[in-house]
Amino acid sequence: MEASNVPLAILIGVISTTQLHVAKALERQGIEVFEVLRSKIKKNGEQVEGGIKKPIIYSLGLILNNTTFIYALVAQRFAPPAIYTSMFGIGLIVLMIYAHKVLQEKITRNLLLGSTAILCGTTILGVENILRKDIDRFAMDLTPTLILIGIFLILGIFSMLAAGRKNNSHLIAGIFGICCGGYGSLDPFLKGIGQNLSGQPQWVPGSWQGWAIFLPSFLIGFISFALTQVAFAKKAPASLFVPVYNASYILLPLLLQAVLLPSYTLFWSTFIGIGLILLGIFFMRNLFQ
Repeated sequence: MEASNVPLAILIGVISTTQLHVAKALERQGIEVFEVLRSKIKKNGEQVEGGIKKPIIYSLGLILNNTTFIYALVAQRFAPPAIYTSMFGIGLIVLMIYAHKVLQEKITRNLLLGSTAILCGTTILGVENILRKDIDRFAMDLTPTLILIGIFLILGIFSMLAAGRKNNSHLIAGIFGICCGGYGSLDPFLKGIGQNLSGQPQWVPGSWQGWAIFLPSFLIGFISFALTQVAFAKKAPASLFVPVYNASYILLPLLLQAVLLPSYTLFWSTFIGIGLILLGIFFMRNLFQ
């Protein structure tokens, strides 16, 4: 283990979240890759311009999105993971600027207020994790835990199927954002349960029960990524999808731990953070219609 260096871990966290949010913006910008490839068929004997740009942009987004795990591996050598992850909401600022300036997405007053509230709420909850005592976060009854997770996964699938049938990009951004963010948060959540199921932290699970929880987390993480691409393909605005994604990503593990883990204490800052996130979603409610 390297010497503790909290400022360096925070800096790595800021760089990571910035890269991740830019990656999602690039994916949204280049998601029309298949349409572009089709458009390369000559029309009236002339080549359609711009056929190569969006595939490159989309590929760059995929590369940036799928290499952020490196930052987590490095940051954990200098400070506890909570310090690194507490910076997650900061990337939303970069995303909103990119969406407005590059993607030409309209940033309405309610969207700006909602995004700001969600940014503040997620940051408060993230920083709060730094102050928490090191508790056995995964000493919870697995049966109700897995039942609740299963219910969320099933409801999410039906909700996204219903939203996908609507020709409403804002509704799709809201529903898919909630589901994809929740699915994305279950990836590290289930990995943590699998790694700690034997009673002590391990790089890989020490029992077949741990592996039975650890391995499906990769599939759920991939599903979250794939459904994000579906949302963007259906024209979901990145400036709306990502704030909702972030809110769900932060809230679902917190709620699961609050319900299923008696030793998980809710502080006054927890309620402020949750309240700000809910306030942000309230500001955006009309955009989901």
